[in-house]
Parts: sequence; structure tokens; C-alpha cells
Amino acid sequence: MKLLRHGLFDLNPRRKIHTERIGEGQHHLVIIDDLFAHPRDIVGLMADLHYTDDEQVRQAAPGYRCVMNFPNRDDIYREVFELHYKVYKINLLSEYGTNRPSFDHYYDQSPIIKATSCPPHIDVTVDSSYAFVIYMNERNVHGGTQFLRHATLGRETSTGTDEVFDQGTTIRPATPWDYLPSEWQRYHLAPMRFNRLISYRNNVLHSMYSDGSFYRNTPRKTIVSNF
Repeated sequence: MKLLRHGLFDLNPRRKIHTERIGEGQHHLVIIDDLFAHPRDIVGLMADLHYTDDEQVRQAAPGYRCVMNFPNRDDIYREVFELHYKVYKINLLSEYGTNRPSFDHYYDQSPIIKATSCPPHIDVTVDSSYAFVIYMNERNVHGGTQFLRHATLGRETSTGTDEVFDQGTTIRPATPWDYLPSEWQRYHLAPMRFNRLISYRNNVLHSMYSDGSFYRNTPRKTIVSNF
């Protein structure tokens, strides 16, 4: 039996926090750099985890996934929630553990990438208001998270029941994250950086960004959650 080392997921007391407002909707984006105190050790742990391609576990996300709670996650939820509160005034923080963090490995051109997993999406789940992604690539850093506006409707958010967003997106298999400008307009790219967290309202339309070739042989490593 292996035990997690005590303090593995400690937060860095010198982490750097800043916020931005993006898009026509002035959506609140939280960025925390140098989040973890021991990020390289967490990367080592991620290499030893067991991942699955099961669609129910990864919820159609185009990457291999391991779902696992970890110490100090509540500290992250609380800190980011309070930063968003200044803008959105949402009082209810969903029950800790309801949406467990996911450790993801994504590869360009992976056989589990399907056209249905590539269009811009939202991260709305029951009783959650926000989402975060933590980038864990120290090397092979490329792309990030792109935020998109529907070219025809001019919409940057979705309720999750808007059928129009599930239709009419042209996916080019070689570059699935490059959308036709006539369909989707990228208005912001949050660049990947090692040990960086970004968080946003989970009804904002977005997707990962990769050029379709950079991560063919090495994974894009992230930790994601809703809260």
C-alpha cells in the first residue's frame, strides 16, 4: 500500500493571485501562479496514477482521467470562491467533495477524441457555480484554455440546454480546437503555465487549445474540478 506523502498538496505561501475581466460579458477570470508548494512531486504522482478512457468517468472529455480527492483541495475551493464572490455575489459553495477533482492526460490525435467532445462547452454540474483547471506541464508547455463567442448569436455563455451550441460546429480532425471564424470567435486565450490555476464561471463557453500535433507523443497534464 502506498500513502500520499504528508504535505504533498500544500499550497505555496508565495503563490501569486490576480484577476482579469474577459469578453463582452466581462467574465471574471481568476489566475493563481505557483499554486502548489511541491508541483514536481505532484507531477510524479500523476505519472503513477491509473487512468481510464471510460466515458462515464471522463464525461466525454477528450483525455484519459483519474478521479481522486486530494488534501488541501478545500483550501483551493474556498480561496477561489471568495475571489469570485467579489464579482458574482454567489453565497453557496457546493458541498466539498460533490465534484471531485480529476487528473487528466490528453494526447493529440488520441483515439478517444470524438467530434462530439470537441465543440466549445460549459462545465455546469448540479449545485456548482465555477470551474478550475490547473496546468501541470513543466515542459512541453503549449496552448491553454480558449474562451469563445458564437459568431452568429454573439453568445459567450450557455444554460446547457441550448441545442444550437451542439450543432453546426465544423470539426477538422487534424486541428479540432481551431474553429471556423464564421462559427466561433476566440476572444481570449488563457495561456498554459506550469503550476498555474485558472478559474471561471462554469457557464462560460470555452475549450482547451492545442494545435492538433503538439501533444501527440507527450501528454497535456491538468487537474480540473467544478465547485
